[in-house]
Amino acid sequence: MSNDNDRLREFISSPIDLTKFLEDAKNMKERIMSFQSSYPINQNNLDSLINLSKTLSDYRHLEQQDETTRIENNNEEDESQGGGEVDEEDTTSSSTWRTRRKKKKLDPSITNSLKSYPACIEYLYKEFSQSRPHASHDTAFLKNIRECNQAISNIDNDRLILNLQIFFPIESRDRYRHQLMNELICLSTLTLAQIRDAIECVSDEQILGEYSQNPDDINTNGQRAGDANTAACFIIESIVYDDLRRTDVRLSERIIEQTNTNYTQGNSMELTSLNDLKMIQLGKPYIYLHQTNCEHVIVFSELKLLEQDQCHDSNLYPLCRMKYHGRFSYCFLCNVFYAKWLIRNSPLIPDDPCLLCERCFKACHYDKDGNKVGDFSAYHFPQL
Repeated sequence: MSNDNDRLREFISSPIDLTKFLEDAKNMKERIMSFQSSYPINQNNLDSLINLSKTLSDYRHLEQQDETTRIENNNEEDESQGGGEVDEEDTTSSSTWRTRRKKKKLDPSITNSLKSYPACIEYLYKEFSQSRPHASHDTAFLKNIRECNQAISNIDNDRLILNLQIFFPIESRDRYRHQLMNELICLSTLTLAQIRDAIECVSDEQILGEYSQNPDDINTNGQRAGDANTAACFIIESIVYDDLRRTDVRLSERIIEQTNTNYTQGNSMELTSLNDLKMIQLGKPYIYLHQTNCEHVIVFSELKLLEQDQCHDSNLYPLCRMKYHGRFSYCFLCNVFYAKWLIRNSPLIPDDPCLLCERCFKACHYDKDGNKVGDFSAYHFPQL
């Protein structure tokens, strides 16, 4: 029987040439439109439909197969080979996930009610909440939908859109290690630099320095880690793309030098669009590295042609489809407000390190004149 790790494996497609995929998608679209307008469907005229079906079958192997369905098929084969003898315990434990997930058909009554924009927004919010319960309180997706509804249309030619999933850093705590952090909807004409700017990571929001002497200096003299260390890179199909807009540091040189891999150095991020990647694989893990050692797994999960009912304002891309709001850390003392400060070596607090909110931090460690009480260190604690 397959174990839990088997269920975590994702679908990985064969290599896809984006330029060829765009041309094939445009040709298929034209053939479908021509077929619908020129050939009435009847029993005596099915040749065009058969030819079109054969063309579509060329990309059928790229369709994602549901993991539970794949495991179910494997288990059915094992059961047939084993003579049908299955332990009662195994049957019970596997019945919860050995279920085919079928695509739910949209009720015609719902389709008619979605013609008004408010009803459409309400329906999308409901579907979004059910598909991602951990992000149901996040309004980023709906905000982008509203912006798209009011956006201008400046995309005339056919373009591809890709869904990009960004996961929490590999070195995160167990509860975040395999969690999805961001999901972006990207035009194929976007540069890697534009995509990098849209990725939100808490390590970029860290304010550098120690501020126990005067904590108010953090608002005037504090510098974000994302502004101090701007070096970053994407590793896609063994090619390393560096961000050289604000620094000359190439992470690719160190990566190629210290690892025994076949990585090669590519163009900079700002000069490389998704179309320039040429080959990608859906579901294959790639790497986004920033802040020297903050390493994220990124995955292209979906690739399709831009449709008429989608956002045609290129200035709004990449769209944020999902942003994970995890468990926020509260103040150790009041347990009411979010923690903002990380305190080390404080004689007044039993825990070391300790997380405190702004109010409790100043009330415990400073007198009425704002002078520091005791010997301790205070650092900014970022939360997104």
